[in-house]
Amino acid sequence: MTEDGTPDMAASFDRLRADSGFAASSELDLPEAQPTASAGALSGGVPGWRTRLGLLSPDDGINDDEFWHYLPDGVSLIFTRYRTATRFDPISPDMVDRYADLEPILDAAETLRITRPGAIVFLCNSCSFVRGVGGDVKISAAIERAVDIPATTISTAQVQALRTLGVQRVAVAGPYPADVTQLLVDFLEGHGFEVTGSQSAGMETEWQIGNSTPSVWYDLARAADSPRAECVLLACSGIRTAAIMEPLETDLGKPVVSAPAVSIWAALRLAGVNAPVFGRGVLLAEH
Repeated sequence: MTEDGTPDMAASFDRLRADSGFAASSELDLPEAQPTASAGALSGGVPGWRTRLGLLSPDDGINDDEFWHYLPDGVSLIFTRYRTATRFDPISPDMVDRYADLEPILDAAETLRITRPGAIVFLCNSCSFVRGVGGDVKISAAIERAVDIPATTISTAQVQALRTLGVQRVAVAGPYPADVTQLLVDFLEGHGFEVTGSQSAGMETEWQIGNSTPSVWYDLARAADSPRAECVLLACSGIRTAAIMEPLETDLGKPVVSAPAVSIWAALRLAGVNAPVFGRGVLLAEH
């Protein structure tokens, strides 16, 4: 008991500890605190522990789900969009040229800055080849200056991929009207590639493109291919190709560069992630 007649709780705990054989807390041989697990051990943890990729898209894209199919463990995606005055017009050279205007693109890029992505991809193929060789680089350079994050475009990534694969002769398949696809042909030829042939699906809206099944692009790629082509390029970020990449390459006997796949491939490399992704084409698996 204490002097005022109340129970001495400290003494009671000491007697209990002594009777039980437990040591006092100050005498316990506790293990040293362990360091936090490394990021590489967190494959089942928070998405994006490796990096996050910022995807900057026109407002008419409806296939955001497609891009998740190309990611290795530990990588996540953050999307943002922008709009222009031609957003409801049919796809044409004039329509996509307006989507290449820098002001709305940079405004959208600013919304990604706070999320700190490891890289940004300008996710419009036609908007980045419509102004010819160098137009793509002007867009990515402007994004980098504005938000201080490494950036690229699909068209830039396509050229890099073709060079990485070591091909010179390429067949082109696009969902667009023929005059837009021809601008891609001109862009590739301007970079020194030989385009062996092209096929256009003639679609005039991203709604049509994004709601088309992967089999549409499988058939279009086969129609564009020829024995002379070393590779088939499938254009437009709005297509869905994850499910067909491996069987299409097997059936053609050559690599396929699809716009969604090459976007993620380039962004991963730009962000310093070199992990292979299998089942989505030779580019992601081996390069």
